[in-house]
Parts: sequence; structure tokens; C-alpha cells
Amino acid sequence: MSELTERLRTAGADMDGAMNRLMNDEALYATCFNYFMEDPSFAALGEALRTKDYTAAFEASHALKGVAGNLGLTQLYQLSSQLVEPLRHGQPENTDLAGLYEALIKERDSLKALTETQ
Repeated sequence: MSELTERLRTAGADMDGAMNRLMNDEALYATCFNYFMEDPSFAALGEALRTKDYTAAFEASHALKGVAGNLGLTQLYQLSSQLVEPLRHGQPENTDLAGLYEALIKERDSLKALTETQ
């Protein structure tokens, strides 16, 4: 098991599920993880929320949710889900979207830091 895999597992990631989805290819996982940490959907989501473009915000948060789920990044998946649902149902005013986005970015940055200590 790689250092990244162990660090992510310790941080609460579902590494068993993620490795199963990626045929236990840790190099592929690391590549996907590193690309995801730089995914432009994070910035697109922030911009869409800032401009109240809730269609674009839904699309970006939904994309992030899918990748986070496939990579087993449990907390990012949960935060993305909390953004997706009110946007899906046309109820963005009933949710602290800015606060959720802030938490999402904080979690992404926390996970990203795990690779910087290798």
C-alpha cells in the first residue's frame, strides 16, 4: 500500500472501495487523485455561486460529487452532495451554499496537503 493510500485511509477515505473501482492500481489512483485536486470544477463552482448561476453551480458540484465518490473521498463527496441537492431541487436560498463551498475547498486543500508531505 502506498503512502498516499495510507494517508487518505487515515483521513477517512474509502480506499477499499476506490481501489476496487480502479482495479487496485495505486499508480492510476494517484494520477486521478492529483488531477482531481486541480479540477477546474472547484473554481467553476465558486464562480457560479458568486454570480448566482445555479445551473452552472449544479453542474460543477455534481461533477465534483461523482469524482469524489469514485475516488472514495468521503468528506468531499458528502460536502458535494450537500451542495448538489438544494441546487437540483431549485432551493439554493434555503442552504448556506457559500459556507458549504468554503468547507469543500478547505477539505480539498487538506487532502491536497497529504501529497505535499510525501
